[in-house]
Amino acid sequence: MTESIALLGYGRFGRALSGLLLDAGVRHRVFEPRQDGVPAELKAATLAEAVDGAGLVVLAMPVSAMHAVLEALRPHLSPTQVVLDVGSVKVRPVQVLASVLGRDIPWAGTHPLFGPASLARGDLPRRTVVCPNELHPEAVRRARALFEHIGCEVTELSPDAHDALMARTHVLTFFLAHGLLKAEAGKDLPFAPPSFQPVARLEEYARLEVPHLFGVVQSENPYARDARERLLDALTQLHQACDTKSPDALESISAPPGLADVRERVDALDHELVQLLERRARLIEQAAHLKAGHGLPLPDAEREARLLATRRQWAAEQGLDADATEDVFRAVLRFSRRAVPARSR
Repeated sequence: MTESIALLGYGRFGRALSGLLLDAGVRHRVFEPRQDGVPAELKAATLAEAVDGAGLVVLAMPVSAMHAVLEALRPHLSPTQVVLDVGSVKVRPVQVLASVLGRDIPWAGTHPLFGPASLARGDLPRRTVVCPNELHPEAVRRARALFEHIGCEVTELSPDAHDALMARTHVLTFFLAHGLLKAEAGKDLPFAPPSFQPVARLEEYARLEVPHLFGVVQSENPYARDARERLLDALTQLHQACDTKSPDALESISAPPGLADVRERVDALDHELVQLLERRARLIEQAAHLKAGHGLPLPDAEREARLLATRRQWAAEQGLDADATEDVFRAVLRFSRRAVPARSR
Protein backbone atom coordinates (compact mmCIF):
# COMPACT_ATOMS: atom_id res chain seq x y z
CA MET A 1 0.00 0.00 0.00
CA THR A 2 1.51 3.30 -1.11
CA GLU A 3 -0.86 5.76 0.57
CA SER A 4 0.44 7.36 3.73
CA ILE A 5 -1.82 7.84 6.74
CA ALA A 6 -2.46 10.74 9.09
CA LEU A 7 -3.56 9.24 12.40
CA LEU A 8 -5.27 11.83 14.56
CA GLY A 9 -5.44 10.44 18.09
CA TYR A 10 -3.13 8.14 20.04
CA GLY A 11 -5.33 6.74 22.76
CA ARG A 12 -5.94 3.02 23.27
CA PHE A 13 -7.24 2.39 19.76
CA GLY A 14 -4.92 4.89 18.08
CA ARG A 15 -1.89 3.10 19.51
CA ALA A 16 -3.30 -0.29 18.48
CA LEU A 17 -3.97 0.90 14.92
CA SER A 18 -0.52 2.48 14.70
CA GLY A 19 1.00 -0.88 15.64
CA LEU A 20 -0.92 -2.63 12.86
CA LEU A 21 0.16 0.01 10.37
CA LEU A 22 3.79 -0.42 11.40
CA ASP A 23 3.52 -4.20 11.09
CA ALA A 24 2.04 -3.81 7.59
CA GLY A 25 4.71 -1.33 6.53
CA VAL A 26 2.24 1.55 6.06
CA ARG A 27 3.76 5.00 6.39
CA HIS A 28 1.92 7.20 8.87
CA ARG A 29 2.24 10.22 11.12
CA VAL A 30 0.43 10.78 14.41
CA PHE A 31 -0.99 13.93 15.92
CA GLU A 32 -2.00 13.72 19.60
CA PRO A 33 -1.75 17.00 21.50
CA ARG A 34 -2.53 15.55 24.94
CA GLN A 35 -0.16 12.58 25.15
CA ASP A 36 3.60 12.22 25.29
CA GLY A 37 3.62 8.55 24.29
CA VAL A 38 3.85 9.06 20.53
CA PRO A 39 7.19 7.79 19.20
CA ALA A 40 9.35 10.66 17.97
CA GLU A 41 9.63 9.20 14.46
CA LEU A 42 5.80 9.22 14.11
CA LYS A 43 4.98 12.46 15.88
CA ALA A 44 3.54 15.45 14.03
CA ALA A 45 3.60 18.79 15.81
CA THR A 46 0.34 20.12 14.32
CA LEU A 47 -2.77 18.96 12.51
CA ALA A 48 -1.54 20.61 9.34
CA GLU A 49 1.78 18.80 9.55
CA ALA A 50 0.09 15.46 10.18
CA VAL A 51 -2.22 15.65 7.14
CA ASP A 52 0.27 17.20 4.75
CA GLY A 53 0.79 14.67 1.96
CA ALA A 54 -1.37 12.00 3.60
CA GLY A 55 -3.76 10.06 1.38
CA LEU A 56 -5.97 8.94 4.25
CA VAL A 57 -6.80 10.85 7.43
CA VAL A 58 -8.04 8.66 10.30
CA LEU A 59 -9.97 10.23 13.18
CA ALA A 60 -9.17 8.05 16.20
CA MET A 61 -10.93 10.17 18.80
CA PRO A 62 -14.19 10.36 20.79
CA VAL A 63 -17.32 11.13 18.78
CA SER A 64 -17.84 14.22 20.92
CA ALA A 65 -14.53 15.67 19.68
CA MET A 66 -15.01 14.98 15.98
CA HIS A 67 -16.90 18.12 14.93
CA ALA A 68 -14.39 20.56 16.42
CA VAL A 69 -11.41 18.65 15.01
CA LEU A 70 -12.97 18.47 11.55
CA GLU A 71 -13.68 22.21 11.59
CA ALA A 72 -10.03 22.86 12.46
CA LEU A 73 -8.88 20.29 9.91
CA ARG A 74 -11.06 21.40 7.01
CA PRO A 75 -8.79 24.22 5.69
CA HIS A 76 -5.87 21.78 5.46
CA LEU A 77 -7.67 19.10 3.44
CA SER A 78 -7.87 18.61 -0.32
CA PRO A 79 -10.30 16.61 -2.51
CA THR A 80 -7.55 14.04 -3.14
CA GLN A 81 -7.61 12.97 0.51
CA VAL A 82 -10.08 10.68 2.31
CA VAL A 83 -11.18 11.19 5.92
CA LEU A 84 -12.21 8.14 7.96
CA ASP A 85 -13.61 7.82 11.44
CA VAL A 86 -13.18 4.63 13.47
CA GLY A 87 -15.91 5.09 16.08
CA SER A 88 -17.95 2.33 17.73
CA VAL A 89 -21.17 4.00 16.57
CA LYS A 90 -21.87 5.16 13.06
CA VAL A 91 -25.06 7.22 12.70
CA ARG A 92 -23.73 10.26 14.57
CA PRO A 93 -20.15 10.24 13.15
CA VAL A 94 -21.43 9.94 9.58
CA GLN A 95 -23.74 12.89 10.18
CA VAL A 96 -20.79 14.93 11.45
CA LEU A 97 -18.58 13.95 8.50
CA ALA A 98 -21.35 14.83 6.05
CA SER A 99 -22.10 18.19 7.70
CA VAL A 100 -18.48 19.41 7.76
CA LEU A 101 -16.98 17.79 4.66
CA GLY A 102 -20.07 17.25 2.49
CA ARG A 103 -19.37 16.72 -1.20
CA ASP A 104 -16.09 18.60 -1.24
CA ILE A 105 -13.80 16.29 0.75
CA PRO A 106 -14.19 12.50 0.41
CA TRP A 107 -15.03 10.67 3.64
CA ALA A 108 -16.26 7.31 4.91
CA GLY A 109 -17.48 5.93 8.23
CA THR A 110 -15.75 2.78 9.51
CA HIS A 111 -15.74 0.64 12.64
CA PRO A 112 -12.80 -1.69 13.24
CA LEU A 113 -14.21 -4.50 15.41
CA PHE A 114 -11.00 -5.05 17.34
CA GLY A 115 -8.94 -3.31 19.99
CA PRO A 116 -5.80 -3.67 22.09
CA ALA A 117 -7.11 -6.62 24.10
CA SER A 118 -8.31 -8.66 21.12
CA LEU A 119 -5.07 -7.91 19.26
CA ALA A 120 -3.05 -9.06 22.28
CA ARG A 121 -5.05 -12.30 22.37
CA GLY A 122 -4.55 -12.80 18.65
CA ASP A 123 -8.30 -13.05 18.01
CA LEU A 124 -9.13 -13.88 14.40
CA PRO A 125 -10.71 -13.11 12.05
CA ARG A 126 -10.12 -9.40 12.44
CA ARG A 127 -13.19 -7.59 11.11
CA THR A 128 -14.04 -4.03 10.07
CA VAL A 129 -17.33 -2.45 9.03
CA VAL A 130 -17.26 0.20 6.30
CA CYS A 131 -20.39 2.24 5.58
CA PRO A 132 -21.41 2.73 1.93
CA ASN A 133 -21.34 6.36 0.78
CA GLU A 134 -23.16 7.40 -2.40
CA LEU A 135 -21.41 10.79 -2.32
CA HIS A 136 -17.93 9.27 -2.22
CA PRO A 137 -17.83 5.63 -3.43
CA GLU A 138 -14.10 5.94 -4.11
CA ALA A 139 -13.55 6.83 -0.45
CA VAL A 140 -15.26 3.57 0.52
CA ARG A 141 -12.99 1.63 -1.84
CA ARG A 142 -9.87 3.24 -0.38
CA ALA A 143 -11.10 2.57 3.16
CA ARG A 144 -11.62 -1.11 2.29
CA ALA A 145 -8.15 -1.26 0.78
CA LEU A 146 -6.57 0.09 3.97
CA PHE A 147 -8.26 -2.37 6.31
CA GLU A 148 -7.77 -5.33 3.99
CA HIS A 149 -4.08 -4.41 3.78
CA ILE A 150 -3.72 -4.67 7.56
CA GLY A 151 -5.41 -8.07 7.62
CA CYS A 152 -9.12 -7.32 8.13
CA GLU A 153 -12.24 -8.90 6.69
CA VAL A 154 -14.40 -5.97 5.56
CA THR A 155 -18.21 -5.86 5.66
CA GLU A 156 -20.31 -3.00 4.32
CA LEU A 157 -23.29 -1.89 6.43
CA SER A 158 -25.31 1.31 6.44
CA PRO A 159 -24.89 3.47 9.57
CA ASP A 160 -28.39 2.56 10.78
CA ALA A 161 -27.91 -1.17 10.15
CA HIS A 162 -24.56 -1.02 11.94
CA ASP A 163 -25.92 0.74 15.02
CA ALA A 164 -28.97 -1.54 15.18
CA LEU A 165 -26.66 -4.56 15.13
CA MET A 166 -24.31 -3.05 17.72
CA ALA A 167 -27.29 -2.29 19.99
CA ARG A 168 -27.90 -6.05 20.21
CA THR A 169 -24.22 -6.82 20.83
CA HIS A 170 -21.93 -4.02 22.03
CA VAL A 171 -24.62 -2.14 23.91
CA LEU A 172 -26.04 -5.14 25.77
CA THR A 173 -22.62 -6.64 26.48
CA PHE A 174 -21.38 -3.42 28.09
CA PHE A 175 -24.67 -2.93 29.90
CA LEU A 176 -24.59 -6.43 31.39
CA ALA A 177 -20.91 -6.17 32.23
CA HIS A 178 -21.32 -2.92 34.15
CA GLY A 179 -24.43 -4.27 35.83
CA LEU A 180 -22.39 -7.21 37.09
CA LEU A 181 -19.80 -4.77 38.39
CA LYS A 182 -22.42 -2.81 40.30
CA ALA A 183 -23.93 -6.03 41.67
CA GLU A 184 -20.44 -7.04 42.85
CA ALA A 185 -20.82 -10.39 41.11
CA GLY A 186 -18.16 -12.77 42.34
CA LYS A 187 -16.56 -10.30 44.73
CA ASP A 188 -14.65 -11.81 47.67
CA LEU A 189 -15.68 -15.38 46.87
CA PRO A 190 -13.46 -18.15 48.30
CA PHE A 191 -14.02 -20.09 45.07
CA ALA A 192 -16.33 -20.10 42.05
CA PRO A 193 -17.73 -22.98 39.98
CA PRO A 194 -16.73 -23.30 36.30
CA SER A 195 -20.16 -22.01 35.26
CA PHE A 196 -19.23 -18.62 36.75
CA GLN A 197 -16.14 -18.17 34.57
CA PRO A 198 -17.94 -16.49 31.62
CA VAL A 199 -19.47 -14.03 34.10
CA ALA A 200 -16.07 -13.34 35.61
CA ARG A 201 -14.58 -12.67 32.16
CA LEU A 202 -17.43 -10.31 31.30
CA GLU A 203 -16.97 -8.43 34.58
CA GLU A 204 -13.22 -8.16 33.93
CA TYR A 205 -13.94 -6.95 30.40
CA ALA A 206 -16.01 -4.06 31.75
CA ARG A 207 -13.57 -3.24 34.52
CA LEU A 208 -10.30 -3.32 32.60
CA GLU A 209 -10.73 -3.34 28.86
CA VAL A 210 -13.58 -1.04 27.80
CA PRO A 211 -14.58 1.37 30.58
CA HIS A 212 -14.09 4.27 28.15
CA LEU A 213 -16.57 2.80 25.63
CA PHE A 214 -19.52 2.32 27.95
CA GLY A 215 -20.77 5.90 27.79
CA VAL A 216 -20.19 6.15 24.04
CA VAL A 217 -22.17 3.11 22.99
CA GLN A 218 -24.99 3.85 25.44
CA SER A 219 -25.43 7.56 24.70
CA GLU A 220 -24.46 7.82 21.01
CA ASN A 221 -26.18 4.73 19.60
CA PRO A 222 -29.79 5.68 18.71
CA TYR A 223 -30.94 2.07 19.21
CA ALA A 224 -29.32 1.59 22.61
CA ARG A 225 -32.24 2.56 24.85
CA ASP A 226 -34.69 0.27 23.08
CA ALA A 227 -32.23 -2.65 23.32
CA ARG A 228 -31.73 -2.05 27.06
CA GLU A 229 -35.48 -1.87 27.65
CA ARG A 230 -36.07 -5.17 25.83
CA LEU A 231 -33.38 -6.79 27.94
CA LEU A 232 -34.80 -5.39 31.17
CA ASP A 233 -38.30 -6.59 30.21
CA ALA A 234 -36.94 -10.07 29.54
CA LEU A 235 -35.05 -10.11 32.85
CA THR A 236 -38.16 -8.95 34.70
CA GLN A 237 -40.22 -11.76 33.16
CA LEU A 238 -37.51 -14.25 34.07
CA HIS A 239 -37.38 -12.91 37.61
CA GLN A 240 -41.15 -13.27 37.99
CA ALA A 241 -41.08 -16.77 36.51
CA CYS A 242 -38.41 -17.76 39.04
CA ASP A 243 -40.72 -16.63 41.84
CA THR A 244 -43.46 -18.96 40.60
CA LYS A 245 -41.13 -21.95 41.09
CA SER A 246 -42.82 -23.54 38.08
CA PRO A 247 -40.46 -25.58 35.85
CA ASP A 248 -42.77 -25.10 32.86
CA ALA A 249 -42.83 -21.33 33.36
CA LEU A 250 -39.05 -21.20 33.67
CA GLU A 251 -38.55 -23.34 30.58
CA SER A 252 -40.92 -21.13 28.61
CA ILE A 253 -39.36 -17.83 29.69
CA SER A 254 -35.78 -18.99 29.19
CA ALA A 255 -36.37 -20.44 25.74
CA PRO A 256 -34.96 -18.55 22.73
CA PRO A 257 -37.33 -15.96 21.19
CA GLY A 258 -39.79 -17.60 18.83
CA LEU A 259 -39.20 -21.11 20.13
CA ALA A 260 -42.52 -21.25 22.00
CA ASP A 261 -44.40 -20.42 18.79
CA VAL A 262 -42.51 -23.09 16.87
CA ARG A 263 -43.24 -25.65 19.59
CA GLU A 264 -46.95 -24.79 19.50
CA ARG A 265 -47.02 -25.37 15.75
CA VAL A 266 -45.16 -28.68 16.15
CA ASP A 267 -47.73 -29.77 18.77
CA ALA A 268 -50.60 -28.82 16.44
CA LEU A 269 -49.01 -30.75 13.59
CA ASP A 270 -48.45 -33.79 15.81
CA HIS A 271 -52.13 -33.66 16.80
CA GLU A 272 -53.02 -33.76 13.10
CA LEU A 273 -50.69 -36.74 12.64
CA VAL A 274 -52.45 -38.64 15.44
CA GLN A 275 -55.81 -37.90 13.80
CA LEU A 276 -54.43 -39.13 10.47
CA LEU A 277 -53.19 -42.32 12.14
CA GLU A 278 -56.68 -42.91 13.50
CA ARG A 279 -58.17 -42.43 10.01
CA ARG A 280 -55.55 -44.80 8.56
CA ALA A 281 -56.37 -47.42 11.20
CA ARG A 282 -60.06 -47.28 10.21
CA LEU A 283 -59.13 -47.81 6.55
CA ILE A 284 -56.84 -50.73 7.43
CA GLU A 285 -59.68 -52.23 9.50
CA GLN A 286 -61.99 -52.00 6.46
CA ALA A 287 -59.31 -53.63 4.31
CA ALA A 288 -58.93 -56.40 6.88
CA HIS A 289 -62.66 -57.18 6.80
CA LEU A 290 -62.67 -57.24 2.99
CA LYS A 291 -59.62 -59.50 2.86
CA ALA A 292 -61.07 -61.84 5.47
CA GLY A 293 -64.21 -62.21 3.37
CA HIS A 294 -62.19 -63.22 0.30
CA GLY A 295 -59.52 -65.30 2.01
CA LEU A 296 -56.68 -62.85 1.24
CA PRO A 297 -53.56 -62.67 3.46
CA LEU A 298 -53.19 -60.04 6.15
CA PRO A 299 -50.60 -58.64 6.29
CA ASP A 300 -49.63 -58.72 2.60
CA ALA A 301 -45.79 -58.71 2.43
CA GLU A 302 -45.69 -57.97 -1.32
CA ARG A 303 -48.08 -55.04 -0.95
CA GLU A 304 -46.07 -53.65 2.00
CA ALA A 305 -42.80 -53.85 0.00
CA ARG A 306 -44.38 -51.84 -2.85
CA LEU A 307 -45.79 -49.37 -0.33
CA LEU A 308 -42.38 -48.78 1.26
CA ALA A 309 -40.72 -48.35 -2.13
CA THR A 310 -43.32 -45.74 -3.12
CA ARG A 311 -42.86 -43.85 0.16
CA ARG A 312 -39.10 -43.80 -0.39
CA GLN A 313 -39.67 -42.26 -3.82
CA TRP A 314 -42.01 -39.64 -2.37
CA ALA A 315 -39.38 -38.79 0.26
CA ALA A 316 -36.67 -38.34 -2.38
CA GLU A 317 -38.94 -36.03 -4.37
CA GLN A 318 -39.38 -33.87 -1.24
CA GLY A 319 -35.67 -33.81 -0.47
CA LEU A 320 -36.10 -36.03 2.60
CA ASP A 321 -33.94 -38.91 3.80
CA ALA A 322 -35.42 -42.01 2.14
CA ASP A 323 -34.06 -44.41 4.78
CA ALA A 324 -35.48 -42.34 7.64
CA THR A 325 -38.82 -42.09 5.83
CA GLU A 326 -38.92 -45.86 5.37
CA ASP A 327 -38.28 -46.26 9.11
CA VAL A 328 -41.29 -44.03 9.83
CA PHE A 329 -43.60 -46.02 7.54
CA ARG A 330 -42.40 -49.35 8.93
CA ALA A 331 -43.48 -48.00 12.32
CA VAL A 332 -46.83 -46.97 10.79
CA LEU A 333 -47.30 -50.49 9.45
CA ARG A 334 -46.60 -51.97 12.89
CA PHE A 335 -49.10 -49.51 14.38
CA SER A 336 -51.73 -50.56 11.84
CA ARG A 337 -51.24 -54.26 12.58
CA ARG A 338 -51.76 -53.64 16.29
CA ALA A 339 -54.68 -51.27 15.74
CA VAL A 340 -56.79 -53.67 13.67
CA PRO A 341 -57.43 -56.35 16.34
CA ALA A 342 -57.81 -53.67 19.01
CA ARG A 343 -60.53 -51.93 17.00
CA SER A 344 -62.21 -55.20 16.04
CA ARG A 345 -62.73 -56.35 19.66
